Amino acid sequence: MERELKKTGVTKWAMWEEYYKKYPDGLKSSQFCEHYKRWSKRVNPVMHMNHKAGDKMFVDYAGKTLEIVSKDTGEVTEVQFFVTILGASQYTYAEAYT
Repeated sequence: MERELKKTGVTKWAMWEEYYKKYPDGLKSSQFCEHYKRWSKRVNPVMHMNHKAGDKMFVDYAGKTLEIVSKDTGEVTEVQFFVTILGASQYTYAEAYT
């Protein structure tokens, strides 16, 4: 399940629906998610990394192209979403642009 959730568009809800089709008498969605949460806390240790100030900056475009809809005209504009984070301070900058 953990590997599947890393794929684009896969959600816990979709995983539960697949599970529930196979096991109709099984767990309901809230318990399914609760059991997954408990399991993931035990097997996913967090690795903290220290960064020297000014040493690293992480830069990426965030996922798929997004859409912005004008409140006034209803016009849809596709945008790219740019994100950068400074390693030491975790200072984040994000910008959507056409």
